[in-house]
Amino acid sequence: MYRSVALLLVLYFCAFIASADELRVTVTSPYINVHSGPADEFPVFYVLSKGDEIDILKARTGWYKIRSVASPKRQIEGWIFREALTATVLKDGLALKPASGSFDDYLTRHAEFTVMGGVLDNTAALSATGTWVWTKNLAVDANYTQALGDFSDNKLWSVRMRHTVFPAWKISPYLALGTGEIRTKPKANLVQSGDEVRKSNHYELGVGVRYYLSDGVLVKAEYRSVLALTDRDEQARLDQWLVGASVFF
Repeated sequence: MYRSVALLLVLYFCAFIASADELRVTVTSPYINVHSGPADEFPVFYVLSKGDEIDILKARTGWYKIRSVASPKRQIEGWIFREALTATVLKDGLALKPASGSFDDYLTRHAEFTVMGGVLDNTAALSATGTWVWTKNLAVDANYTQALGDFSDNKLWSVRMRHTVFPAWKISPYLALGTGEIRTKPKANLVQSGDEVRKSNHYELGVGVRYYLSDGVLVKAEYRSVLALTDRDEQARLDQWLVGASVFF
């Protein structure tokens, strides 16, 4: 069940990112320089005028690729800097405010994607997390962790609630509480069948800190205490230490 929930959330985030349509805006400033590439070093080869309509195609490192639709016979494609978009308006006349990845954008984000690396009980581990931001303080994480050890491979799925203590600070501690499933598969040469998989439910408590770095990137460090409930009605505690980075949308 946990695997299905996490997979659905990952697919949602992928669809969320890929579903952005081309956006058409109208130039309101006397002119906007169009570069041949996404940097100041690329030459200006065209100049947009007030009243020109353009389609925004994609973004890259603070630059936006646009297509001029003033003349169907001669459509110009090039790049304009992010600040130039503030001199455009949408169809309803509202000014366009492009996302810059600033801390203000972080405070109004809707989703995050995080990749972290570390150790799970002295075994190298890699973790990926998709996050839906509920409020400024609360968020829901869908997490997948894989740890490949010398004796067994461990896969952890979990869904948890995360609370950021000081959301308006660039650096803030956070707490997380969740539940999920652990799948442990011993190495084939250590068991006779070679295909034995043990499944256990688990609870986890996470304590971490996040820091807004710049341009839409966060740095995170976290400790997770994982309590596994085995088939023998026994409890096993696993310690996980992770560090990584997040992007937000």
